[in-house]
Amino acid sequence: MLTVVILGLVGLFALLTLGRIGGAQRALIMARWPVFALAGAAIFALSRGAMWPALALGSLSALVWVLWPRVAVWDRRAETRQRPPEDAADVEARRTLGVGANATETDIRAAYRAKMRQAHPDRGGAHNEAARLTAARDRLLRKRR
Repeated sequence: MLTVVILGLVGLFALLTLGRIGGAQRALIMARWPVFALAGAAIFALSRGAMWPALALGSLSALVWVLWPRVAVWDRRAETRQRPPEDAADVEARRTLGVGANATETDIRAAYRAKMRQAHPDRGGAHNEAARLTAARDRLLRKRR
């Protein structure tokens, strides 16, 4: 009888908790459903007087909470997310500096310096070209932040 009461209280607590939390937290909890199954099994084992299995299931539940997002193959939203279409101005800025789509901040700055050595007005270059290089660098660096 005590087991039924404890399980009923756990179920009621779970329903109230899921009803009160927001969508993002609910999604996090639902994505880690094995944790709650193991915790429920641990509570059930504890209510039956099996302390060591309850401790093992509780520890496994904590371990799964940490590791589950890393091993859940079907929850790879970050990897399957579509890349936004490339902006034509970004493509032009990369072409101006001669860097690729995966260029780091260091690569962008190095390409800018190399091109600016030849395009700077003090070195005989045109002011328009120097301004175009600076605008391209600034645009790409803003995208990195």
